[in-house]
Amino acid sequence: MHVDTYPLYMPSSSPMNQYRVSVATNDIRKAIAETGTALWALVDEALLTHEPHEIDEECEFEEFARDLLRVLTAHSDELASAEDVPDTDIAPS
Repeated sequence: MHVDTYPLYMPSSSPMNQYRVSVATNDIRKAIAETGTALWALVDEALLTHEPHEIDEECEFEEFARDLLRVLTAHSDELASAEDVPDTDIAPS
């Protein structure tokens, strides 16, 4: 599995990235497990790079991201293990 980041250049807008998760398998359960692992990595990175704000200030993105990580962690036995997924880095292309 590999997660790629592609810069998108759209007229009259600020640059944005497109993220693509690639999973090479014939096993749908393995594909879902690896995609869940990639989602966990992307959400975790997004939280780590999220703009700081006052601790008492509510942030819907942080709430959503933390809820999503809790769900993925609660079902971690269904996610791909690190041994099964050698490349979970988010790689710019």
